[in-house]
Amino acid sequence: MFGKLDFILEKYEELSLKVSDPDVISNQTVWQKHIKEMGEMEPIVNKYREYKKASEDLEGAKELLAEAGGDEDLKEMAKMEISELEDKIEVYSQELKILLIPKDPNDERNVIL
Repeated sequence: MFGKLDFILEKYEELSLKVSDPDVISNQTVWQKHIKEMGEMEPIVNKYREYKKASEDLEGAKELLAEAGGDEDLKEMAKMEISELEDKIEVYSQELKILLIPKDPNDERNVIL
């Protein structure tokens, strides 16, 4: 799952560079295609960034707990933060799994024929 998320993040960043390129901006068809593709990726990219931030914060909280020594208040605060971050990471992980489900190609079509 994370390999696919890293690929999506890289592609999103590449597209964001392309849409700011004057040559691409001058070709409205290509520019609109890139903007649409970015719009489809944006919820996934934002959630993945939140996930990565929470993971980094969790590592920091674990380091704080390890370095707390005899300071019980600091240990308790670090444990609470670790618990909250683990819960957040689990929620983000579930949301990412849902966001990665392939969309139905008929979603954009009219229902009424």
